[in-house]
Amino acid sequence: MADLTPYQTVGPYLHIGLREGRGPMSAPTLTAPIVISGRLLDGAGAGIGDGVVEFWAKGFDAIGRVWTEANGSYRLTTWKPLPRTDANGSMHAPHLAVRVLARGILTQYISRVYFPDETTNDRDLILGAVPVNRRDTLIAAAIADAEYRFDIVVQGVRETVFFAV
Repeated sequence: MADLTPYQTVGPYLHIGLREGRGPMSAPTLTAPIVISGRLLDGAGAGIGDGVVEFWAKGFDAIGRVWTEANGSYRLTTWKPLPRTDANGSMHAPHLAVRVLARGILTQYISRVYFPDETTNDRDLILGAVPVNRRDTLIAAAIADAEYRFDIVVQGVRETVFFAV
């Protein structure tokens, strides 16, 4: 059997080649623009200033990719997805899939961001599988009309729920 290539960290040059060709997500039908902002944080609560956070949703034909600032902050203008039912009849509340890349993360972290006060959150297949005491790490906070805050914590007590996919 051939030797396997060991996992490596993303490294300090993660941004090279990633900043071209991606920006705000394309508009789906029947929704209005929203803003999602927040911080990418390490386990000690310090901002991760060289991270990439990507957002996408079923039905959108592009991803939204943002880079974190020195303090770990990011901001993305996108569109709020609509609730949907999949081919198996399972409910999916409005959410965006999230991928996090940064120095020190060996591969990628995958999560979701849900929206507060959605009547379909309690019927969402994936959100319902997350322990009740951890679900709040997946739900953005409304901070203004059509503006949400979603901090992503990569480890520690308030670690965001990440999925093995």
